[in-house]
Amino acid sequence: MSIYLLIAVLFWGFSYIAIKVALNYLTPVEMIAARFVLGGTTLLFIIWFKGLSFNIKKQLRLIIISAAILFLHFWVMATGMLTTTATNTAWILTTAPIFIALLSFLILKEPFGLYQILGVILATIGVIFLVSKGELGSLGWISSTGDWIVLGSCLTWAFYTIVTRRITRSVNPLAATFWMIAIAGLVIVPYSLLRSGHQVYWRMQPDGIVALVFLGVGCLAISFWAWSEGLARKPAGEVGIYLYLEPLFTMLGAAFLIQEPITVWLILGALFIVAAVYVSERFGKTGKSPSPVDV
Repeated sequence: MSIYLLIAVLFWGFSYIAIKVALNYLTPVEMIAARFVLGGTTLLFIIWFKGLSFNIKKQLRLIIISAAILFLHFWVMATGMLTTTATNTAWILTTAPIFIALLSFLILKEPFGLYQILGVILATIGVIFLVSKGELGSLGWISSTGDWIVLGSCLTWAFYTIVTRRITRSVNPLAATFWMIAIAGLVIVPYSLLRSGHQVYWRMQPDGIVALVFLGVGCLAISFWAWSEGLARKPAGEVGIYLYLEPLFTMLGAAFLIQEPITVWLILGALFIVAAVYVSERFGKTGKSPSPVDV
């Protein structure tokens, strides 16, 4: 077992709980701006400490595009989480590899075969179980906007993954992430401060401050560092199982920390989603390394 990968997925699993807490005090843009400042500063220190290169000249255009998509991903996910649970978010985001495979087929013309189609069907059933909470007949669950917005963030992450695939072939993932955060932050942080002022952060209660620091330093910097270290020590094909632990950590943590219930329909939906991702990746591999949904 890799302690580095375990640390990464533990941070990411609890990140959705921290987002719910932070959103009690901040808008999605205010939260993202603070995360970028905290995470970018921490990554800057880590890169300097490890003696890595900051050179991104060959990939500057793609990094700028990725920075825009990365902000859009965080904003869409946080907006959806205003009206859905941390646990639903974690399980829905587990379907991201299927969206990546689908977009790779549409954009990069990579194979999308029978097992990927089966994965889409299983994932759809799982998401419906999660969103409907078993009330399939009433159709009221169709208006559960938060869940559908979070599902949309799987699409933004798929675009992000496709765009950044080429970047990490010539730029260290830590350095690439730093520059994406820094470039997006140059726009988002001043906008947030001009729109809301710095007072919104000083008015936060201790639980919100802890959540924000956890999101910026832990989930955006330390966890990505740990993930990179873990990948360097294990074949990419062996690390996928660790990502399945992420929503489990969220589900258990949310039940104890913010009293989100664990229902039969939640468990059924989670099982269908895990089966979908497993079938799609195990039997319909496209040669891509597994990647986290949250960085």
